[in-house]
Amino acid sequence: MGFFEFLSRLLAGLFGPSHPSAGISGAPDGDYRIYNDKNSIYDVPTVDTKASAPPGWEGEPPYRYIDVSRYQGKITLDGWRKVKAAGYKGAMLKTVSTNRKLSKRADGLYIDPTFENNYKNAKAAGLDVGVYYYTYAISRTGADKELALLAEALRGKELTLPVAVDVEDNKLKRLGKQALTDLTAYALARIEAMGFYAQLYTYTSFANSRLYVGGAALKPYDVWLADYTGKTPKVSFKYNAHQHTSKGSVPGISGNVDLNVTTLNYPRIIEKKGLTRLREGA
Repeated sequence: MGFFEFLSRLLAGLFGPSHPSAGISGAPDGDYRIYNDKNSIYDVPTVDTKASAPPGWEGEPPYRYIDVSRYQGKITLDGWRKVKAAGYKGAMLKTVSTNRKLSKRADGLYIDPTFENNYKNAKAAGLDVGVYYYTYAISRTGADKELALLAEALRGKELTLPVAVDVEDNKLKRLGKQALTDLTAYALARIEAMGFYAQLYTYTSFANSRLYVGGAALKPYDVWLADYTGKTPKVSFKYNAHQHTSKGSVPGISGNVDLNVTTLNYPRIIEKKGLTRLREGA
């Protein structure tokens, strides 16, 4: 495939409907890795950090960033400086999820134990920072509890990348497609009301089967789409960021790392909109 053909396909995927090939994926870091497509076993590895972008990318690299959580272990300040030196511009950090073994709360909610240090050190290394949280909520009451802890984690912090809600867990499937779509839209609206740039994270087959991503409720929000096939995701909705592998090798971090690309300048967009800090009273 020539450069211009590949570039047109990638941009079509990022900014509008695309149709060439099957989609699957995983997650930034949920307690479950969900694979609903046979091709998912071919999770595309990316180990050349000088070209960490979807396979076939031949032009100037897009905005490249990573996402991390406790599964990557402790990342030192020196480690984050190596991440930046490798060409990555930002990081999405896990904040809130549910795990009764890690939580001291009756509801099982907890803040990722690596979040504070990752935030401090990634910022000190000069990287843009955003966050995501992994939802198990099946009601507005549950969503409100997650969002309240998210607000606690973000108080006093400045973000220049989005705040994403990770919608993918098997437990969410007990909700119907419209109910889950409406609950997701509710959470995203609450994130915006908190003063941040809201974003939906999901993967291709979940988006196609469990959410009305292109419908009126979710259309206002950017989509961070996970798809590891190495091909243009088979979706009919617009997405703005692509998690293209969970097997990246990044200097400064041990083990596999999720790698992402976008052609949007989120730091400029977010700063212009003034969506960098938790609003008073939120």
